[in-house]
Amino acid sequence: MKILPVFLPQRGCKNRCTFCSQWAVTGFERPLSFDELDELVQNYLKTTHSFEIAFYGGTFTALDESEQLSYLCWASRYVQTGICSGIRLSTRPDEIDELRVRFLKEHGVKFVELGVQSFDDDVLRLNNRGYTREDVLKTCEILRRFEIDFGVHLMVGLIGDEATKDILSAWQSMKIGAKTCRIHPTLVLKGSILETIYRRGEYVPIALHTAIDICSDMTAVLESHGVRVIRLGLYVPTELLKNVVAGPYHPRFGELVRTRLVEKLYSFLNASSIVHTERESSWVSKLNVPKSKGKSFGFLAQGEFVPWQDALESYAEEISKEVVLCSKR
Repeated sequence: MKILPVFLPQRGCKNRCTFCSQWAVTGFERPLSFDELDELVQNYLKTTHSFEIAFYGGTFTALDESEQLSYLCWASRYVQTGICSGIRLSTRPDEIDELRVRFLKEHGVKFVELGVQSFDDDVLRLNNRGYTREDVLKTCEILRRFEIDFGVHLMVGLIGDEATKDILSAWQSMKIGAKTCRIHPTLVLKGSILETIYRRGEYVPIALHTAIDICSDMTAVLESHGVRVIRLGLYVPTELLKNVVAGPYHPRFGELVRTRLVEKLYSFLNASSIVHTERESSWVSKLNVPKSKGKSFGFLAQGEFVPWQDALESYAEEISKEVVLCSKR
């Protein structure tokens, strides 16, 4: 399903997270008027016949209820005409409670994306998130109770972060019932608090190859348990790349992560060949290993075909054991 993003840059945000600078990556310094939003819809209809409307870039549930209602009523007009198939929004875990979830459900919200970033309390504190792991768990329990599906947004390379914490965050996302996940490495953005910390020499971004390696393992954990990873890497329009001061940015980050994951599974199985469909061609094209096209995606190992999902589950189980052991040391 295609998504029409409606950006509400930092609207409703009550505190400033170290890494955040919405204008730097969206180009929006103010929300669009409803007339401008209507024009946005009409332009989007030239490319597709149906889509979801998503309110991104701020903390939607922290807006005044009257403002929330205005946006939801505007979106509902397109739901009622059949143009829009649903409404989704992004918010913070500490800005969700039963009253607000009931309000969202009554006004047609079908999906909530939670900016979790990490399940590690130290990482959350060091990056000025303003909530704890326990707050996240409570929020997800409320959404499940009201039967509103939700996804999570995770980041790697934050202040105080490390690979083990990232894998555990992916594992926890699966355990709490997330349907989707977006993952991106931390970038130092112009105008962010992190830029100041970086220029003082107090923060070093993780390398691109490290970000790819961590995100590939996180993807394995999530997708082996049915959580769809719908975005890998932060999308930055070409004209705004000048606002990326430092960090592991790559325009095809998601493809690099997928390729690395295929490579890992190939090695894990001691496979002799990769079998892929047209869909996975870009993932495997740069791997210097035997490969061929087939009807299903997977590997030839010890003379037998191992489907992709089976290989993914075996690999994810192995790395999860290692991470759990490391976390207990």
